[in-house]
Amino acid sequence: MVFPLTATEYEIPERSGQTLCVPPAAEFLSVAAANAALFQGADVAIAGVPLADLRLRTRRTALALAASYGRDLGIVSAPADERALLIGAGHQPFLFHPGIWTKHLLVDRFVSRAAVINMPVDCDTAEDIGADAPHLDGGLSIVRETLMRVEPDVPYEAVEPPSPPVWRTFLERLDVHLRTLPRRSVRDVFAGFMAKTGDLSAPDVGSFLTLARRRHEGGSRYAELPVSRLAATPEFRLFFLHILGQAERFAGIYNSHLDAYRQRFNVRTAAQPFPNLSRDGPRVELPFWVIQGGRRRPLYVEGTRGRFRLWAGGEGAGEVGGTDPGEIAGLALRPKALALTAFSRLCVVDFFVHGVGGGRYDRVTDAVIAGFFGLTPPRYAVVTATLHLPLSEFDPTEERAALQRRILELQHNPERILTEPSQEHRQWIDEKWQLIGRLERKSLTRRERREITQRIRQLNEQLSHALEDERRALERRLAALDEISQASAAATYRGYPFCFFPRRVVDELVDGMVSESKHG
Repeated sequence: MVFPLTATEYEIPERSGQTLCVPPAAEFLSVAAANAALFQGADVAIAGVPLADLRLRTRRTALALAASYGRDLGIVSAPADERALLIGAGHQPFLFHPGIWTKHLLVDRFVSRAAVINMPVDCDTAEDIGADAPHLDGGLSIVRETLMRVEPDVPYEAVEPPSPPVWRTFLERLDVHLRTLPRRSVRDVFAGFMAKTGDLSAPDVGSFLTLARRRHEGGSRYAELPVSRLAATPEFRLFFLHILGQAERFAGIYNSHLDAYRQRFNVRTAAQPFPNLSRDGPRVELPFWVIQGGRRRPLYVEGTRGRFRLWAGGEGAGEVGGTDPGEIAGLALRPKALALTAFSRLCVVDFFVHGVGGGRYDRVTDAVIAGFFGLTPPRYAVVTATLHLPLSEFDPTEERAALQRRILELQHNPERILTEPSQEHRQWIDEKWQLIGRLERKSLTRRERREITQRIRQLNEQLSHALEDERRALERRLAALDEISQASAAATYRGYPFCFFPRRVVDELVDGMVSESKHG
């Protein structure tokens, strides 16, 4: 099987201030319009409902739920027209780094021209909820502070929010680390975050952290809708029933494209980008979870006499006919990664904005959309950025690069560095430039070119001897920089939480994306 590939290999930017935006932001609306036209003309039905009709129903429901959710949390969003183009994004609702935050602030730029909705993935497992902070004590290091630890298989939506004292203590522990830094700028930003989030009230920890982010953002106008609420809609249940009725076929397509992805990208672990759908005797695993007792359980189906028997965690979870979404209204169904992005891109939004991880694994989603649903996959965006805290005094990256360039200059162009060349040095320099001039002649044979090149190397070595003391000093400094690599790692760490960064700094990165799109 030939695995379909996009033309772009998505790579996380290495340097602070660098961004990735594919396609350019200026093309978002035109691509969204092309995707919408693709869906409108598609001769495809989901559980017997024409795709165009299901999309309209889902959009109407999702926007209404998002407005209600925003009112409940006190999140202000712009009124959304269900007939407008709809741009979507999403991520797990933890204290993520500003590269992820960049997606949110970029899609917010389109609120006046499209409906925009962010879908926090609160059905993902919470596990260790916390943040990393820089700490200076002799050397600079990264320290992890945990807000709460959650048992395996427990999603954000099932976790109670922290009490005010627990939240306040967590923030104070982070602040203690920031107080060790020589500059106040990071601590001042975080102090603002502490002040804005001291009175949060939310039904679960996912909503709590979503509200904390929106308080820090300030004037954002896009809507929020957790995946748990989207997955409780009749439209999502229709999507579930469509796959349920063809579980064997879906699992075959799903697994074959996952295997092809791993082979193509040399992925050696069966858990990446996510596991295959498994079998348990006559039961076939579905790309969905069911929430039972506050925990996620894998969901299996077994077809019997025109009915479908559902199994979760080895126990029966119900029996359905596969056509009436009301039959499964009592099940807390949640999508796994591929099912979530497939539903979002096919049935909810016109254009989805991923990070690098989602952009990579959605190549599998594209293949499944084509193979199972018989649709040309709609295009999506990949957006991220790298932003470091202002800890440059602990980051030797630029100095190391400058030293390495200087050493190369000593080796290959020593005449540029010799400030007081001797008479002999001048003779060698003159000879070198004469030889370089000869190399420009097209009439030289290969042997003559080789001999000239070898002589130039000899002259460079002879000239470099006069700079031996400087070369040794440069190498000693490089060795010293290597000894502070831990501090360098802490200074250039990409994973510090968004609440350590002012919005204006990330907005400047977004400005660059928009500006490059207009003029690129």
